[in-house]
Amino acid sequence: MILQVTVRNVVLVGLFVLVAVLLLGAAGVVGWEYSNSDEFCATACHNVHPEEPYSHKLSQHAQVSCVECHIGRLSTFAAMVEKSSHVTHAWTVFAGYERPLTAPSLPDASQSCEGCHTSATHQYNPIRVRSRFARDEVNTETKLTLIVRSVGRNFGGEPPRDVNWHASGAVRFIAEDPQQLDVKWVEATRRDGTSVVYEDVAAPLSDDEVAAAEKNVMDCIDCHNRAGHSFDNPELLLDAAMDRRLVDPRLPFIKARLVELLAREVESEEDARRAVRDSWLDYQQEFAGLAESQPNVWEAAGEAAQAREDFLVNLLVRSQFVEGEGVSWDSFPDHSGHKDAPGCFRCHSGRLQDSSGTPVPVNCTNCHSVPLVTQRDQIPDGYLTLADRRKPRNHGRPDFMARHSELASERCGSCHGEVIEHGTDNQTFCANSGCHDEQWQYLGWEALRSAD
Repeated sequence: MILQVTVRNVVLVGLFVLVAVLLLGAAGVVGWEYSNSDEFCATACHNVHPEEPYSHKLSQHAQVSCVECHIGRLSTFAAMVEKSSHVTHAWTVFAGYERPLTAPSLPDASQSCEGCHTSATHQYNPIRVRSRFARDEVNTETKLTLIVRSVGRNFGGEPPRDVNWHASGAVRFIAEDPQQLDVKWVEATRRDGTSVVYEDVAAPLSDDEVAAAEKNVMDCIDCHNRAGHSFDNPELLLDAAMDRRLVDPRLPFIKARLVELLAREVESEEDARRAVRDSWLDYQQEFAGLAESQPNVWEAAGEAAQAREDFLVNLLVRSQFVEGEGVSWDSFPDHSGHKDAPGCFRCHSGRLQDSSGTPVPVNCTNCHSVPLVTQRDQIPDGYLTLADRRKPRNHGRPDFMARHSELASERCGSCHGEVIEHGTDNQTFCANSGCHDEQWQYLGWEALRSAD
C-alpha cells in the first residue's frame, strides 16, 4: 500500500514537473519571439526614438524586422548570444539617450544585408531617373538621369572603378563622431595588394591618435546607413509625388506653394492637417479663375483632395517628426549621396590626401556618369557617345574637378562640342544644371586646388 502511494506521488510529481517544463518552455518561446518583434524593439521597452519606427514603416525595408538588421540573420543560439551582449546598453535607460539616436552595435553587413543582397544580385550598372519640378507657374519638369557604376565600366578601355569595391573589406577609416561624418584617416588596399593612407590635410591626427583610434572596416552600411530608416528631403518626396501625379503638376505654381507649406512648423498631426487645409483654401482663393480656364484640371484636383491632403500631412509629420522634439529629417544624414549631407564627400572631397599630396580620387564619373538633364525626354546630341568614352590624361589630375573650367580650350570641342561654356541651360554638354546648379557645399574646393 505504501509502495503504491509512493509510486503514485512520484508519477504526480513527474507529471507536474513535465507540465511546468512545457509551460515554461512555451512561455520562453513566446517571450523570445516577442523580444524579436518590432513592437518590443521600438515601443514596449524603450520608446525613446519615435521617428525611427515611423520612418521604418515608410522605407523599402518595412517588411524586414528590427532584429534582422540590429542583431543579424543568425541561428537561434547565436542570436541569443548576440542579444545578450546588448545588455551593455541598458545603462542608457538611466543615463539618457542622445538625439538623434545612433546604433553602435550593428552587425556586419555579411550577417544582415547580404542575406538578401548578395554580390551576385548586383552585377550591373543601374540607371537612375528622377523627375524634378521647378517653382515656376507651369512647374517645369526636368529629368535627371545617372548611370551608377556599381560594377564599374564594362567598356571604354579604362580600368574598372566600381562602387561595390568599397564594401570588399579593402578600406579602413577613422571617424571621430557617432554619425561618422568627420572622417580623418583612410587606408585603402589596392587590387594589387599595395595600400595607401590618406590623412586630413587641415587637421591631421597624430601617430599616437591613429594608433589608439578604432579603425572601421568599410562595408555596405557605412554608405547605406539609412536603408531601413529613410529620412528624405521633403522636396524630393514632393517631386516624386508630382511625378506619380498624386499632386497634379498642371496646377499653376503648385510646387512653389507646397514648398512654402513644408516650411511651416507643426506641433502635431492635427496641426499639420489644419495647415494643409488652410493652405488649400488659400490656393483656391488665389487661383479661383482656374475653375473656368481649366475646368478639367480643377475638377480632378477636387476629386483627389483627400488623397493629396493625406499625403501632405504625412509629409509634414515625416519631415519634422513632431513626436521627437528637436529633430527633423536633416538631423539624420544619409551617407549614400552628397547633396543634403557630406556622404561620399566625407572621403572624396579633396581634404584627405596621401603623403605626396594626391587626394582620395575626386571625379564624379568614377561612381556615376555625367548627369543627363532633359526636358520632354530629349537627349542632347553627343551625350551617349561620351557616357563611357576613354578620358584624356588631364581629366585624371587631382585638381581637375576644381580647375576644369580653367583648363577648357578649343581642343575640348572635339569631344564636347563647339560650345565650351559653363552654364545651366542643358543645351550643350558643358551647360549642365545637374552639375552647375548646386553649390556642393561639402566638396573641399580649396584643398583640391592645392593638390599636387
